[in-house]
Amino acid sequence: MKQRIILLLLALCTALLSVAQHRHEISIGGGYGLSSLQYEVISSEHKNGSGAHAGLGYNFYFAPNWSVKTGVGLGFFNAKTTLGSTETYKTIENSTVSYITSTVNGSGDLRFTYEYSGYEEKPSVTLLTIPVMLQFETVGTTAFYFALGAKIGLPLSAQYKTTGQLKTTGYNLELQIPIDDNLPDYGFGTYNVNQTTNWDLNLAVQLSVEAGVKWRLTQQLSLYSGVYFDYGLNNLNKSDIVDSRLISYQPKTPSEFIYGGIFNGSDRLYPVALGITVRLGFGLGSL
Repeated sequence: MKQRIILLLLALCTALLSVAQHRHEISIGGGYGLSSLQYEVISSEHKNGSGAHAGLGYNFYFAPNWSVKTGVGLGFFNAKTTLGSTETYKTIENSTVSYITSTVNGSGDLRFTYEYSGYEEKPSVTLLTIPVMLQFETVGTTAFYFALGAKIGLPLSAQYKTTGQLKTTGYNLELQIPIDDNLPDYGFGTYNVNQTTNWDLNLAVQLSVEAGVKWRLTQQLSLYSGVYFDYGLNNLNKSDIVDSRLISYQPKTPSEFIYGGIFNGSDRLYPVALGITVRLGFGLGSL
């Protein structure tokens, strides 16, 4: 008889725990996995980067199994692209790039030619993310959950590092004089490049999916573990002008190049993330 009573009480406690539902839930957590910047590459090798995300979340339950999820977090995205021993990017012929620009003193046009060896670029972006998602979860102390929605990403920092060996030459079209000498003060010669450059980005809009298991540890505390997938829907590059130049010559400051990136020659740059996530949820109020 006592055993039946104990079993009945345990069953009752389990049932009460499984139906106990809060109106609000605040969570803290993070994740790790593939977290990369995607863009078109031609005659080059693109490698996805790894990264993490972390943040605070808030769920508003409007029904026992349904809630709206939002919050604020940080997402870190990385990638790496390399070229072969000589540059063969896009319409480049004979592994060099040539274009017309002004001379230093403005007295004519200059054909500026550059060639890269061992080129490598590493773009990295940090986004402040705000999710707006609809979440469904089953009942019970061990529940399955699924969330679908979007994330808005505000760029907090964006930079790219370029390395490699650069060789530049010129040709004065007016005087018909080649410039092949080592004149680094005028932007001609051989350089070992190790440059970090900042650049501006658009607001990111991402499709976001998350699924996994929710363990209700107590009536107030829950542990989430699952997988997430974020996919960028818009172009992060602000300019619609596609520029394939990795080096831009500056007539007024010829010894200071503007360093571009292969992503500048891509029609679309967007973030993608796939990984595992863990977070703790704290229930408040009653539904």
